Amino acid sequence: MDRVFLPLFLDMKNRACLLVGSGEELVRKGQILLSAGANLKLIAPRETPGLWPSQLQDRIHWLSETFEPQHLVGIWLVVSTHSSHPINLGIRQEAEARGIFVNVVDQPDYCSAIWPALIFRPPVTVAISTGGTGPALSGWLKQKIARELPENLEEMASWFSQWRQMIAPKLKNLEERGHFWRHLFSQGLLDRFARGDRSGADEMIRQAVIVRKKNDSMPV
Repeated sequence: MDRVFLPLFLDMKNRACLLVGSGEELVRKGQILLSAGANLKLIAPRETPGLWPSQLQDRIHWLSETFEPQHLVGIWLVVSTHSSHPINLGIRQEAEARGIFVNVVDQPDYCSAIWPALIFRPPVTVAISTGGTGPALSGWLKQKIARELPENLEEMASWFSQWRQMIAPKLKNLEERGHFWRHLFSQGLLDRFARGDRSGADEMIRQAVIVRKKNDSMPV
C-alpha cells in the first residue's frame, strides 16, 4: 500500500461511533469501543444490541434503517463490516466529506483508519498493524509478541508508574527524565522486575537517584 497510517491511541469516552453491518467482528469491535467508553449507534440486525451486556444497553442506540448521510451527525468514528462495496464506498465518501474516520473490515481501500490487532494487559495495550495488507499476519504477530511479554506486565506497569511520579519532580525536564530511565532500562531494571525481583529493582532506582544527586546536586 502507498498509504502510511499514524499509530495513535484515542480517548473515546462519551464519543459517538456508528457501526454498520453484522456478525462477530461487529460485536467484537463494538465491545472494544464500549470498553473504551464510547457510545454506539447501530445500523445492524435487530438482535445485535442484545449481544452486549445489559449494563451497557443505555449506551447503544439501534436504528431500524439503512445507512443515510444524516446518521453521521455527531459521529467520531465509523466501523463497517458490511460486505457491499457500493455501500462501503458511500459510507467512506460521506464520512470523508465530514472529516470522520472510517474502518471497513477486510476492505482496506475504503479505510481511513486501520484497526490493529490488540494485546490487552491493562494498563498496557500493544497494537499491531500491517497497514491493512493482511489481518492474518497481524494476528500471527500478536500471538508471537504476546508470548514474549512478561507474565507480570500489569504489575510492572503500575510499579513503574509509581516510581515515575516520584522521580519526575527531581529531574529538570523531559530529556533528563528520559535519559534517567533509559539508562536504568539498559542496565536491566525491567528484566529484574520481570524475574520477580521487585526489591532489587527498587534498589537499582534508589542507587541511581543517589548517584545523580552526587553528580548534579539533585534534591532527594
